[in-house]
Amino acid sequence: MQGRLTFFSPAEKVMKEAIPFTTASGHHYLYSSSKKQFLLSHPLLNYLINSSGNGNSWQKVWKKSLQNHEVDIPGTGKFESSEFQYYLKKFRFLSKEGFFKTAFQKNHDALISPDKINQNLARTKQIIFETTEDCNLDCLYCTYSKFYFNKSRERNKINTVDAIKLLDLIIDRKRINPDQELAISFYGGEPLKNFSFIEGIVNHVTTHKHNHLKIRYSLTSNGLLLRKHIGFLVKHNFDLAISLDGDEFANSFRVLKTNRKSSFNLVSRNIDMVREKFPEYFDKRVMFMTVRHNRNTLKSIYEYFSSRYGKTPMLSSITTNGIVDEFKEEFHKTFLEQSFPSSDNNCYVHELFTSHPVVAEITETFERFGDFVYRGPKKLLNPLKKNRDTRKYLPTATCSPFDLRLYMSADGGIYPCEHISRIFELGSVRENEVDIDSEKITDTYNNYFRMIKKLCNQCYLSDNCKECIFNTGIEKGFPSCEFFMTKNKFTSYLSGIFDSLEQDISLYARVRDEAFLAK
Repeated sequence: MQGRLTFFSPAEKVMKEAIPFTTASGHHYLYSSSKKQFLLSHPLLNYLINSSGNGNSWQKVWKKSLQNHEVDIPGTGKFESSEFQYYLKKFRFLSKEGFFKTAFQKNHDALISPDKINQNLARTKQIIFETTEDCNLDCLYCTYSKFYFNKSRERNKINTVDAIKLLDLIIDRKRINPDQELAISFYGGEPLKNFSFIEGIVNHVTTHKHNHLKIRYSLTSNGLLLRKHIGFLVKHNFDLAISLDGDEFANSFRVLKTNRKSSFNLVSRNIDMVREKFPEYFDKRVMFMTVRHNRNTLKSIYEYFSSRYGKTPMLSSITTNGIVDEFKEEFHKTFLEQSFPSSDNNCYVHELFTSHPVVAEITETFERFGDFVYRGPKKLLNPLKKNRDTRKYLPTATCSPFDLRLYMSADGGIYPCEHISRIFELGSVRENEVDIDSEKITDTYNNYFRMIKKLCNQCYLSDNCKECIFNTGIEKGFPSCEFFMTKNKFTSYLSGIFDSLEQDISLYARVRDEAFLAK
């Protein structure tokens, strides 16, 4: 994380220069923003790059190299004159080939059209139902807890008739794109506390044959009601994600609502029952969702799940968006202090691999900033860099609404996904009426994009952004971004990535051969 930055006034687009950087072990590299390539470098080459932007001050050193056997460059070191002249030739060659050319920002003037919203509704891959707001746990880090600015949990249950109305609309629109797949997911609260709704949706889909569509089901559960309903989930081949943070101590933020006691033993017994009664289902369909906080570590997470269940969990962090100002200090002390000491960060990289945050960061860096990862023949035949000056792009990494998924809350609100605050309702399904106003939605998004574009134009990471616009405080009119990067911060970011690779040389080969294919 780079520290949030707020920007209030218009600004010209930053011109991205070549980035020479050095790792903690003293190795030198160069990133060419124009070529999108990483090169091994040398202190002299880095010096020449930096000094060329400072009135070509290297010329004085060059003249000395013609007169002396050795040159002394303050802040860089002593070198034989022949070595300096060699790297000067290399610098000129790379310069001639455009390696130090300034790269233009992408054009972030794209906007969303109402037609795009309608297309997305016909192509969406997943519909998520917040089955109920009610939950039998009272997790301290839950987004319904006192720490978060959100509406209170009212124990609402989703209206089955309204949900089916929305589901039928999506399924009907998909007839224009046959042979698609739709994932129907059940979320909470604890979704199994409204099992009749889950059963009703599955029965509705089963009764109304949809030959043009392959439908699959998934459910995220805290595990407390699995003993009662696992037979149904197995029968209908549900993908089941169980929320568990590790051993008993790691799981101690997840307490029972009735008596505030640990839920660990109850959940563990239910998981063991599922594995014992349905071993094939457990192996193929059950996964674990683990929240990282200051009561677990990468080491403890990996050792617990691999030894007990033979699985590697999906890792997520406690969200720091939407924290109430009054509780920010208490939140930090409770969940974040002493979380993930530096010695733990690189532990179990190879065991957790694509789930490990270090591997995820390395993979993203090479895919975003390198020019050798192609996710389809279109990009291979017509690389993005060839048309970058003419194409228009949306600012930030915000998903086009409903392109990937659509989320219906228990009170009937429609949102682009389950992670967005309830203040960003895009539509609704209430009293058997679906209200999705594509023009209103596009106006909302486009106004937000125009607002944040001023910030994006000054960011070295903007062409490869990882922030959702709904996490920026955009609704207040003054957006800020925790991933904002100046040139200096971007240089440090690249140094950190290569530091990780230097500490574990074999990691690069695994990332190259396995990580991209796993995404």
